[in-house]
Amino acid sequence: MKRTATIVNHRSGGWARYASQITRLARQGNSPIINTGGDAPLAELLCHAIDDGCERLIVAGGDGSISRIVNVLAPDFSRVELAILPLGTGNDFSRSIGVIGDPLAAAWEIAVEASATPLDVVRVNRGSDSYFVNAATGGFGGKVSTDVRDVDKQRWGSVAYWMTAFAKLGDVASYEIRLELDHDSISVKLFSVAITNGRYVGGGFPIAPAAFVNDGLLNVTLIPELPPLELLAAGVDFTLGRNQTTNPAKTFQTTRLRIHSEPDMPFSLDGEPTCAIDADFEVLPGVLSVACGPHPAAVQ
Repeated sequence: MKRTATIVNHRSGGWARYASQITRLARQGNSPIINTGGDAPLAELLCHAIDDGCERLIVAGGDGSISRIVNVLAPDFSRVELAILPLGTGNDFSRSIGVIGDPLAAAWEIAVEASATPLDVVRVNRGSDSYFVNAATGGFGGKVSTDVRDVDKQRWGSVAYWMTAFAKLGDVASYEIRLELDHDSISVKLFSVAITNGRYVGGGFPIAPAAFVNDGLLNVTLIPELPPLELLAAGVDFTLGRNQTTNPAKTFQTTRLRIHSEPDMPFSLDGEPTCAIDADFEVLPGVLSVACGPHPAAVQ
């Protein structure tokens, strides 16, 4: 069994609910708890854990927590394996790798006992490099991720994303974008774009139903200009898997992508708001080893 350490944020909303159970499981598994809610930089905490012999880092949190860990490990992702206790609001990456909807004890068992699978990471360059494991959403989708309130996440869970989306339907902006793919270029006017490694965004919305997190490909989904009610209806159809052949969304796969937008398009990376970007995206195949569940939705 791998030597583990468990990383938590004592200031997060999820910690109060699960603190006693995580503490008990970590103690039983001889897994030291690392608290990221203090003053020590995250990079320093991770280096100490790895120097102390940690082979697998158990991340208690959601997509944003995983993304922060990945960006600290970069570019040498091989220093430690990752496992996940899905305590976030959306838990979209966890959903793709089959660690979702189970009691915490079951997720812990996967975290400490499952073998690790090499998964892809996406590098984003906009002058300097950053990384994500699940999705970058821009335009309307990026605005929803940015504007959804923490208090609503705590109260409503993943439904908060739908509530925010509905509230923003009357204020949807359009963007002229140019995409440069592996073997093509596209210019289009649209409301939203999703550039994904995983299959889900917004707490289980299947934005890229055919995506796999270890296929070496980016999935690009374009949401064109639509009247607000048609936009909402398309989202519901997408979620329920209906009318896929007539759905107005367009999807592409590529290993590299360059995107330019007029006007600047708001983005979020793994649910974390970032500045509006013109950027290059590139898949780094199989660089991050992660413990997956027994029936992952998006692992080949």
